[in-house]
Amino acid sequence: MANDDILRKDLFANGLKNISQLDWIRTADKLNLTISRSKSGTSHYLSLRDPKNTNPNDSKSLISTVMPNLYKEANKTIFKNILRYGKNNGISEDDIWKALGKL
Repeated sequence: MANDDILRKDLFANGLKNISQLDWIRTADKLNLTISRSKSGTSHYLSLRDPKNTNPNDSKSLISTVMPNLYKEANKTIFKNILRYGKNNGISEDDIWKALGKL
């Protein structure tokens, strides 16, 4: 997905700098996405999954992986992945920004 799909380019360029894994968990909850945590005791990664298909073994249900330590480019990727999913599932770009507390 090119940045041409992003309408709020100013927020996309500057608003994703300090987003944490907890922020993405809260955002996923507000957007009604399923959060799947690793069954491994050593992994702190989690995945955001389609709430209509929560099978953790089905790659089609995966929306995005969220690492424990995030940086701006990783946050941009997560944002784009949610936006891509949202285009077919009734989640707009503004919905994501609102869930992140940026609008």
